Amino acid sequence: MNPAYVAREVAYGLNKVGCKGIVIAGTDTALSTLKLAVTDLEEESWKSVPTLKHIVLVGLDQNPLAGIRNTHLYNELIIQNKQRSTQHEIQPVDPELPLSIFLTSGSTGQPKAVTYTNFGVFNTIAMFTFHYGSYISRHCSHLAMHHMSSGLLGCLLPSANRCKIIIPSPNRDSEATMCAIHEEKCTSMFSDPAFFRLILAHPNRHNYDLGSLQYVGVGATSVQPDFLRMLETELHIGRTGQEYGLTESGNFLTSSLYVDHNDNRRHTSLGRCLPHIELKIVNNDGTTLPIGSEGEIWARGYSIMRGYYNDPEQTIEAINNSGWLRTGDIATMDEEGYLFFVGRKKDMIIQSGLNIYPLEIERAIYEHPSVAEVHVFGIPDPLMDEVVCAFVALKPGMTCEAEELKIFLSDKLYAFIIPKHIQFVDDFPRTSLGKVPKYKLVEHMIKALNN
Repeated sequence: MNPAYVAREVAYGLNKVGCKGIVIAGTDTALSTLKLAVTDLEEESWKSVPTLKHIVLVGLDQNPLAGIRNTHLYNELIIQNKQRSTQHEIQPVDPELPLSIFLTSGSTGQPKAVTYTNFGVFNTIAMFTFHYGSYISRHCSHLAMHHMSSGLLGCLLPSANRCKIIIPSPNRDSEATMCAIHEEKCTSMFSDPAFFRLILAHPNRHNYDLGSLQYVGVGATSVQPDFLRMLETELHIGRTGQEYGLTESGNFLTSSLYVDHNDNRRHTSLGRCLPHIELKIVNNDGTTLPIGSEGEIWARGYSIMRGYYNDPEQTIEAINNSGWLRTGDIATMDEEGYLFFVGRKKDMIIQSGLNIYPLEIERAIYEHPSVAEVHVFGIPDPLMDEVVCAFVALKPGMTCEAEELKIFLSDKLYAFIIPKHIQFVDDFPRTSLGKVPKYKLVEHMIKALNN
């Protein structure tokens, strides 16, 4: 469960899956959220979350919930059960039963409970051992554990291979991560572009040697090719690449790890389909499109979620009768199977009946030497359906004006897709994975224009 959830989302998630036990950090923030989510926490029975039986607190020597029934300290449970035999607890495993449930972000409504099976997870770990095994001897797992790339792949994959897992800090901390890589000589990690921008801009970066990193996979959002090259040269990383996947896919669907070192597609593409995964590009009615055509990515394989827990209607919307997952992402595929990202279906801007993908505009803006990060989106317009807008963050010490940027774009983009409204910001709202929720940008821009 996302640690950034507010009480309403926590309560919804606990009740959605019929949660019997919750393990939480013993921080003031976490405990406050828990008390708001389980409104009758101090009562004899927890009717607000009727299935909940136990609460386990991590990182504490004293129980701040002492006196409340069935609350435990993690350290005490470990000591109490250290000598306990587990032989009687070993049971036959049904491969099709759920093994884990990951709650998605609630940006489009209530969180959805993505369910993975024993069969899917165990085979995914086996496949990833084959694909990434030579790189993960000392894996840095800094992402929040509620996400599959950290909770499943960042922990299960190394532990299944008896490799070392380094968790730098409880929260997203660039210096703690650099320190961990430096001291533990980490060999691999997965992260997002925003986190690496924090590392590149950190004043203490040169105090740490990150050269032990043999492979860094970058994903979660679109990545500029020049940015990946810069990571290799500036941080002395052996190899970088892009991974593409989503929570519903259960793992990465593609990777550019094994693309030839001199092949430009190592940085410009999302890579190729991983073993035991099928991908195709389809039009709006699900018809497979010819090579090079632009359409939605559909995926199929054992890693794909079983469905949304206790939500058959949304499951049917996401996965068709043949097992194909509709990703909602638009891409093209070349004749050798390399996937090239175009944009999210839901992020598409419709201006006067024309479909505009923000990524094309973002790539052009990134060519300006002063730009560190940009996010393009549309806001409603009574005459044109939507108009193109952009929030831009500049590199430290650099300056730029909106009109200057529009002039810069005039020979790179059609005039009608140059952002009408451009505003400069110091940073962006982010999820715990470093993604920038565009609906937040829409809200901020509308508010700024109204003011």
